[in-house]
Amino acid sequence: MIAALKAHATWLVNALGMSRNPLRRPIDWAAAAISLLLLTAAVVVVPVSALFGVSLHENLTQRAAYAAQTTHRVDAVLTTAPTMSVPVSEVYTQDSISSTAVVEWRTDQGTRTATMQVPANAAPGDTVPLWIDQAGNRVPPPPTPGSVTVSAVFAALLLLLVLELGCFALISATQRLARRIGMRAWEREWAFLQRGGTWSQR
Repeated sequence: MIAALKAHATWLVNALGMSRNPLRRPIDWAAAAISLLLLTAAVVVVPVSALFGVSLHENLTQRAAYAAQTTHRVDAVLTTAPTMSVPVSEVYTQDSISSTAVVEWRTDQGTRTATMQVPANAAPGDTVPLWIDQAGNRVPPPPTPGSVTVSAVFAALLLLLVLELGCFALISATQRLARRIGMRAWEREWAFLQRGGTWSQR
């Protein structure tokens, strides 16, 4: 890996060097220049991804605060016995058991019902917590500070990974294309020499 990086760095220096090199063609310089630009972009995307993560964290924190202000928790009462949402034959561990039941809760607008996941050992009359909005509708609970941070970090790392892979994929594609063009040029030059021509050194 280190040897490959050193060889690549040497190739960049030679391809971009100002010294006159009869083996260097314009396509070599162009490929090296594009590769250098993409390498620079790969470095720049690191702080860009970090700034994206910070901005996303602030945005998610504001949304979480708004959700906390406009929702509240209530205790819903089970009105039916839990039923397994996964067939018993497909349950391999206690953790994989998933049960649902109809629950009921009261709001200023009246009584609401919904089907939701409940503990498998629950019984009618038991209560389960859920979150509702100002209209009394069931909504997801507000994100916790920890989940907000995890979401922002994950999004920033995902963006960084995508951008870095994109930069290095473009570098690889550029250099493969340059090598293909260079080889075709050498083949044309060699065929010309075999016919008695003079090497152009270009």
